[in-house]
Amino acid sequence: MKVCVKSESSLGNSILRTLAVIGVSFGMAVVMPSAAFADTVNLSGTVSSTLTLSTTATGDASTLPLDGGAAGNQQIVQVADLGINTNNEQGYTLTVTSGDLTKSGGTAISYQTTTTATGVSAVTGDFTVASGIDHTFTTSAANASGAGDRDLWVQYTPAALQDPGSYTGTITVTVADN
Repeated sequence: MKVCVKSESSLGNSILRTLAVIGVSFGMAVVMPSAAFADTVNLSGTVSSTLTLSTTATGDASTLPLDGGAAGNQQIVQVADLGINTNNEQGYTLTVTSGDLTKSGGTAISYQTTTTATGVSAVTGDFTVASGIDHTFTTSAANASGAGDRDLWVQYTPAALQDPGSYTGTITVTVADN
C-alpha cells in the first residue's frame, strides 16, 4: 500500500496558488468595468389653440340707410365689432362674406365688405373685392385678447328709386389659425 503524504510546503504552495487565483479573479472583477446600459425617455405635450372670434353688431347694422339721402348715393357703414385672438405664432386668417340685401319682389342691393383696425374708419379704397367675393384679412403673429380686434364695414349704393319694404342680408365671419 502506498501512502501519499504531502509536505507542508507543497500544501502551503497549493493554498497560496489558490488564493492568488481567487485574488486575481476578484481584482479583475473590481478593475474590469461592468456592462453599461442605456435607454431613452420620450417627452411630449400639447398646447391647445386659444383662437376665438366674437361679433357684435352695431346699431347701424339693423338700420342701414336705404332711402332719402342714401338713395342713389354710395354708403359706407360700420356693421360690427370683431373680437379676435389667437396663441398661434403664425397668426390668423379672417374671412368675411359679401352679397346682396334683398326683399321679395324687390331689386337687390349689392354690398361689399372690408375690415379695419378698431377705431379706423373705412374709405372707398378699402373695398378691394367685388360683391359676392369674400374679403380676407391675414395676420402673421399671435395676439393677445383685444390686440387683434377689427371693425367690419359694408359699402353699397341703393337705387334712386328703390322698391319700398324691408331688405335683409347676412354676412358670415370666420377665423382660422394660419
